[in-house]
Amino acid sequence: MSSPELIAALPPAGQSTIEAFVRTLSGEASIGIFLSDPEGHTLYLNDRLRRIAGLPATPTAGECWLNALSPEDHDLISAEWAGAITERRSFAREFRFRRPDGSIRWVMAEAFPLRTAGEASTGYVGMVRDVTPRQLAMEALHASEERYRSLILLSPHAILIHTDGTILFINQAGNRLFGITSAHDIEGRLLSECFPEEFIRGLASPEPPTTSTPTAPVERRLVRPDGTHVDVEMVSAPIMFDGQPAVQVIVTDITAQKETAAQLQQARKTAAIATLAGGIAHEFNNCLTAIMGFSDLTLPLLVPDSRAHGHVQQVVLASKRARDLVTQMLVFGRQGVSAKQPISLDILLKETLRILRGRLPENITLREWIPGATKPVFADPTQIHQMCISLLAHSEQAMRTTGGTLEVRLDNIHLAAPANGHDLPLPPGQYVRLTVSDAAEGMNPDVQARLFDPFFTPTSGGNGMGVGVGLSDVQRIVSEHGGTFHATSTVAQGTTIEVYLPAMSHPNSVVVTEPTQEGPSNLTERKEFLAERDKER
Repeated sequence: MSSPELIAALPPAGQSTIEAFVRTLSGEASIGIFLSDPEGHTLYLNDRLRRIAGLPATPTAGECWLNALSPEDHDLISAEWAGAITERRSFAREFRFRRPDGSIRWVMAEAFPLRTAGEASTGYVGMVRDVTPRQLAMEALHASEERYRSLILLSPHAILIHTDGTILFINQAGNRLFGITSAHDIEGRLLSECFPEEFIRGLASPEPPTTSTPTAPVERRLVRPDGTHVDVEMVSAPIMFDGQPAVQVIVTDITAQKETAAQLQQARKTAAIATLAGGIAHEFNNCLTAIMGFSDLTLPLLVPDSRAHGHVQQVVLASKRARDLVTQMLVFGRQGVSAKQPISLDILLKETLRILRGRLPENITLREWIPGATKPVFADPTQIHQMCISLLAHSEQAMRTTGGTLEVRLDNIHLAAPANGHDLPLPPGQYVRLTVSDAAEGMNPDVQARLFDPFFTPTSGGNGMGVGVGLSDVQRIVSEHGGTFHATSTVAQGTTIEVYLPAMSHPNSVVVTEPTQEGPSNLTERKEFLAERDKER
């Protein structure tokens, strides 16, 4: 038995109870209820629906819930309602009411035809639920997702999102870091297809964000498609992405940071070596003081032209050279005082080459072209010595694998116009030019662009990092002395570096001079002296 038949079969007292129940339910319901005739004209609106739609509490002639529709939804919802009435079918839509105070309420409306058994529809009964809080939450969530997408798209860090090993999203920084042309080339693919197993090992699995925390940062070395290596730090954390659990991986390029740390470590090692060198130099200086003192006391007691007199003179000369080395060690250890003064660059360079010659590999030949005395320059001897050592060490490092001839030239030059086919940022005048040429494989343009980066040195292949011999200090020293630095390199032909230092116009005194050497008097002693010099060279 259907509900209408059941109600009709009840006695009048029972029908009154049912009618009272329906009226009470309609009046106290937490949802809006409306009744309409078969043509869709509104017959009844309960109080809840009036409050939701902002309609007057007192019924008015011709009122209809359609009148409260927002203008943006009016035409669409009216057409949908008319179609349901014509086809005698149910109606279900989500739309907006605009109330007289201008506020908007989102609602979900459902209406069903009223039918008795075997008869046509006698109207419609409808229910309207206020879904504004849900809609506002959805809008807030959508806005939050849009902000999130904007942030990760513009983030300088590479951000990759995946779920179950499938890549869902990667930002522009990720494309650049991983060497990917377009995000479409990687999105939708498996992580294992794009990255090696050791790179993606240890990343978090997608879990509800409330039950998991970000993983500890892990460091990996990434090999990009072009073969370059990049050190990265990765942090992964579970998130919700497009309504499903996923994993967000933030990848930070720490290559520069690690290079800086390596440079700092190298600087600390250099400082430790400098301290050690200073201590050794002090102890060695004490020994030299005794050697030179007793030698000076012995010389007057010997016959001037005797063999013993010549041997003691050689002891004095060797002690003086050792004293110069001690002075350099003290300056290197920051325990000596150095200042600019007139110096003869040819004498200082010869001493530097004499020291370098003994430590060159067997496959490198040193050829020096120092015709004679050059004009003095006003410079800091310690810094100029450091400049020469750095230039020679740079060329030696480049030639260590290939070998060849290392040429060093020193000459005076007058600059009155652009010289040797290139412009030099120097005023006209007299200069001393130091030229160092190696026979290595040369440097490509990328390496030349980084030639003055600290601790950067081209390897024999011309495209790698060195071991700490840089030219940035050389450029700084030359600039501080009013000179200029010029380097030319051709792949497979070697590199030539030229240093121009201004010569003194009126040199009154030169501090660095050739040491006075009183050689042996007879032929035999001179041969012994020359043999010793040859061993040193």
